Amino acid sequence: MPSWGRNIILIIAMLMVSCSSPPEIFTPTQDTSISILEAVKDPLGVIESSNLTTVEKRSRTGAVKVSRPFENGHGSGTYMTMYGQFVVVTAAHVVEGHTVMHIQERDGSFAIGRLIYTSPTADLAVLHVPPLKTRIAVPYRPKKNTTNLLGAPISYTGFPGHHDLITIRGHVASLEHNMIVSNMFGWFGSSGSGVFDRQGRFLGVVSGIDVGRWNVPIPLDSIVWVAPAWNFDEELLEIRVKTAPPLSSFNSFPGARAPRRGGVRD
Repeated sequence: MPSWGRNIILIIAMLMVSCSSPPEIFTPTQDTSISILEAVKDPLGVIESSNLTTVEKRSRTGAVKVSRPFENGHGSGTYMTMYGQFVVVTAAHVVEGHTVMHIQERDGSFAIGRLIYTSPTADLAVLHVPPLKTRIAVPYRPKKNTTNLLGAPISYTGFPGHHDLITIRGHVASLEHNMIVSNMFGWFGSSGSGVFDRQGRFLGVVSGIDVGRWNVPIPLDSIVWVAPAWNFDEELLEIRVKTAPPLSSFNSFPGARAPRRGGVRD
């Protein structure tokens, strides 16, 4: 048989093998998955992987979902310790027009966050929150300049779309218009996620994804704009955080039914 004939037979055989049905594998049922999580008592709701860096693991422990009361949609944020207080740092457009936000933790837990700082031009916002039950606060340690930033590996954890607690890696691709332009995945719901470098410094928050401008606008989910932390008015931020009213002064969303005392509505 000529050599080209043998080659054709070999290719056909390889295609038959590669296109054959995969072997049957074991897939845990939902009940089994739940029992595993209950057995390991994982307070984060996820089994952390050794493939994650220390910075990424810390970012995952502080990631929260941020939403407006009585509205659809959500953004993301990072639970932090800042000037002796617990806060959630997010994007200003996530909280636009609201002073009280819904902070979703893990396992259905939630808290109320009150806006104490916002800068629409910088797209940065800070919410004062109580100690969260299922999250671990990340120390606020911002990077305050662009030194050695271009090309640096970065990551964030957030809640893009319908996804739950996704960790995304990328790198700094450019510095434009006093913003960080990165090459990494982003989508609606990612806004407000805290972005960190490899040293664990807080670079800023996810502000939005790029848009290609052809005949129609096309979202470019691999180009993510980051609102940098160096755009905080640090002096004002410190004052707002340190002088935040006690959290005991509010216990519910505005408009919620008031508690009854002695049968008389407040």
